[in-house]
Amino acid sequence: MFPHCNKEARGCDLDHIQPYNQGGKTTSSNLAPLCRFHHRVKTFGGWTYHRTSRTAFLWTSPKGKTHPVAFDDHRRRRTR
Repeated sequence: MFPHCNKEARGCDLDHIQPYNQGGKTTSSNLAPLCRFHHRVKTFGGWTYHRTSRTAFLWTSPKGKTHPVAFDDHRRRRTR
């Protein structure tokens, strides 16, 4: 769910959108798949994000620039 990342969700870490240590619960509405690299960028690099709908997120860079990300059905990959 990071801007321009195409890694499949099944190979990603589940990230707490609101950090667990700040009261974020481990629920489906507070979890999002992030690849390991982008999970670390979010955790240690100053990026933040929040969910704007069930399938959309708004990321904010350390410099304050926003990046909307929406998961659309056309991005889905076929499973076997």
